[in-house]
Amino acid sequence: MLTKGNYQEQFQSVKDAFEELHATGRETGSSFAVYQDGIPLIDIWGGHRDKEKKLAWEQNTLANVWSTTKGVAATCVALMVEKGLLDYNAKVAEYWPEFGVNGKEDITVGMLLSHQAGICGTEDAEIDDYYSHESMSKRLENMTPIWEPGTASGYHSMTYGWLAGELVLRVSGKSLGTILKEEITSLRDIDFHIGLDKSEHHRCAEMIPMPRKKRDDSKTVTITDAQKATALGPNTLKHQNTSPWKEAEIPAANGQGSAQSLAKFYSLIVPKDKNLQILKDETIVKMTKTQIENRDLVLSVVTRWAAGFIMNKHKVIYGPIPESFGHSGWGGSCAFADPVNKIGISYVMNQMEDNVAGDMRSVQLINKLYECLKES
Repeated sequence: MLTKGNYQEQFQSVKDAFEELHATGRETGSSFAVYQDGIPLIDIWGGHRDKEKKLAWEQNTLANVWSTTKGVAATCVALMVEKGLLDYNAKVAEYWPEFGVNGKEDITVGMLLSHQAGICGTEDAEIDDYYSHESMSKRLENMTPIWEPGTASGYHSMTYGWLAGELVLRVSGKSLGTILKEEITSLRDIDFHIGLDKSEHHRCAEMIPMPRKKRDDSKTVTITDAQKATALGPNTLKHQNTSPWKEAEIPAANGQGSAQSLAKFYSLIVPKDKNLQILKDETIVKMTKTQIENRDLVLSVVTRWAAGFIMNKHKVIYGPIPESFGHSGWGGSCAFADPVNKIGISYVMNQMEDNVAGDMRSVQLINKLYECLKES
């Protein structure tokens, strides 16, 4: 496979690891990027953007990054906080009065964004409901929490997006995807979208679902009520390559972008040059403050949640810097900011793997990156 793009000489071993992933059949198409101050240190891509391997993965190829979208959405909420329109410590019902019913009256914005609200499932919603922000926000405002809000986290895999989106809409009058485009990405030439115009669909990679795991009937598996709730709803894997999915605004799951766009995005959250900064330092401190640290009721792993971001608790998925923050997506993508080295890092692919605790392809690349940084 021919790796395209550019990288500084000190990162040769990162490029070698990238090529090894393709050579060993673990990739169909992918991109990996590291940016500082909006400028690439590494910007490489290769392979194919379709299952039949007829279309080359290009620099401007977009992929559905699933929950990696959440970190971008959380940044849009943080921008509202910076403008004084939202407060992480305020109750959600102050901005969204209809939400404050059925045991949700005391849920704060910070609790909502850190998966503590107890409304992690979509009940009997159909895929067309997912495409309607109004439909989903109405459903959520009437739900009753599965657990007492504020006592535990349970990953809101899909509902997070409509919850965050409704907060942004209530205080700005605009959708989250519109705020992202008008106030962040279009101003900085960042090619990332929540709600992708049909004219851009030709650039999208075909997402390839992971093989189904065979069920072992000999094992007894106990699942939580939160996990049961999360399992309800349509099979989104069937819809991820369709036009309606790409065009909709689902801020938890359907962001379309590349490693280049996401690495650039995060590099401008923690730049060396403060003139380039998307958010002020005090906003970053607020949005990355730990809201809860516990064994998540849905993910069944110990997580440290900030206001919409995964904090690098275990120093595994996002390298050795404990202050790093970002988000990862179903299938393998990830993007995060390293505020110590002042870099943004991202991995994006179309061959999905099933690993909730972190994708080993990205871990290999990220580990190689930090080996190179340590040597330089």
